[in-house]
Amino acid sequence: MEVIFSYKYLDLFVVLIGLILIIYFVSKRFTRERTLRFGNFEVLEKIYHPGLMHVEFIPLILRILAISLIVMAISDIEVIQEGYVANTDFVLAIDTSSSMLTPDYEPSRLALAKKSSIEWIRKLKNTRVGVVTFAGRSYTQIKPTTDLDMVEKVINRISLDRPAGTAIGESLITASSLLHSSDRNKTIILITDGRNNMGVNITNALKSLKSEGIRIIAIGIGSKGGKGISVPSELVGTNATAAKFPGLDEETLRYLANETNGHYVYIQDSDSFKKAFESGVEFQNTTKKVQVYLLIAASVILIIEWAFEITKYRPIP
Repeated sequence: MEVIFSYKYLDLFVVLIGLILIIYFVSKRFTRERTLRFGNFEVLEKIYHPGLMHVEFIPLILRILAISLIVMAISDIEVIQEGYVANTDFVLAIDTSSSMLTPDYEPSRLALAKKSSIEWIRKLKNTRVGVVTFAGRSYTQIKPTTDLDMVEKVINRISLDRPAGTAIGESLITASSLLHSSDRNKTIILITDGRNNMGVNITNALKSLKSEGIRIIAIGIGSKGGKGISVPSELVGTNATAAKFPGLDEETLRYLANETNGHYVYIQDSDSFKKAFESGVEFQNTTKKVQVYLLIAASVILIIEWAFEITKYRPIP
């Protein structure tokens, strides 16, 4: 984060601070002279206890702070932050078929997908994100929303879906329906380790996406060839049997990405996942105006200073 501002009012700042100091010390001298001439020294000794003398400087400090904030507010001050900017609404379409529990990625394909999705979401601001999961059919987990804390909770709760299969085409149709009303750019981030073998075919799904102007970022994870695996620990005791899962269909994923002006990424590790997600948004500097906040803070300080000034050292009869 970087704070920048103009120095064009620096002279004004120096003059104002100088005037405050001159007025303060002149008024203190005048007050002291009046006290010596008319004051009750017995009462003054009780009121102006030596241990509390430093309190007299609090109004002065508050005034200087308020003036400083006001001058900063009129000096074109800006706070520059680096962050992810996306004029886009997203839907995550996450494969939740049994093969996603394969532990060839630590701790599993599905766990890595969830972890990477959450890390990406935490970097977004003012962006709507929805979530769809799919196995043999697709399920809407949450519609696109700017409540990214809720999206994170939904992703954390994702587990295997049924029935068996990989309904990529249906998941894309479901995701596109969630983006139908969006007036921003629309992107589906598809994460899968298989090939479409259930429900809507890819050709029909692609027609729907093109009609909505939706881009696909396709993320492939897992084996590129068919692979037999043992029963995952999560399924032990559920009468599950080892199976031969179809391999990753890179050709179809590339086709989907190319036809929608998106791109395809094959995941090799967590860093690959991070780069795949970041490709969907732009990383740039964002500028935030803070003048209003500075003026509000200055106003609050001046009110505090006024309250302190009218109540401190009030004479006691």
